[in-house]
Amino acid sequence: MMYFYGVVLVMSLFFQGCSPLNTAETEKKIVKYDPSFQKLLNKRNSLQCELEQKKTIFREKKQKINDKIKVMREEKLQLEKEQLSLEEQITRQIQPEKRELQKSLIEMSYQYKQKAELGRSIDRDIDEINSLIKKKESLSLTQDEMRIWNERMASLIENKESVNLEKSKLKEEIEITKLKIKVFR
Repeated sequence: MMYFYGVVLVMSLFFQGCSPLNTAETEKKIVKYDPSFQKLLNKRNSLQCELEQKKTIFREKKQKINDKIKVMREEKLQLEKEQLSLEEQITRQIQPEKRELQKSLIEMSYQYKQKAELGRSIDRDIDEINSLIKKKESLSLTQDEMRIWNERMASLIENKESVNLEKSKLKEEIEITKLKIKVFR
């Protein structure tokens, strides 16, 4: 029984964290007291050696995997750079067509504004002639003058219809061109 308490006491000191120098001395004392304890020490030493070997193998494998990961990350980065460069090249190839569409849109918008202004001008002229025709009796207009004003009114109405048709076509072309530009974004 005394032997058991001695081993327990020594083991508790051993597991409590003696310094490395004290551990060797403690082990010698224990073996001197109980020579059969050497088997346990040998087994422990063998297992610790095996554990260190396994740790070394693990660290080597882990390092190899980390090296592969590093290489793969570098390859991925290179691939991303190549893809970005390719996308930029393709985008640059389509830019002239896109600029041409934008230029065309600006030109059509300008033409549309001109047609709109022309339409407003024709409307003002039609309003003036209508006002004049309504005042024909107070202005004492002759039939020839009335005929001239009516012909002028008919011509203005015809021009107005033509301008409206051109505006409508331009508006449609502008909308289609805007859609074309959107497709290139």
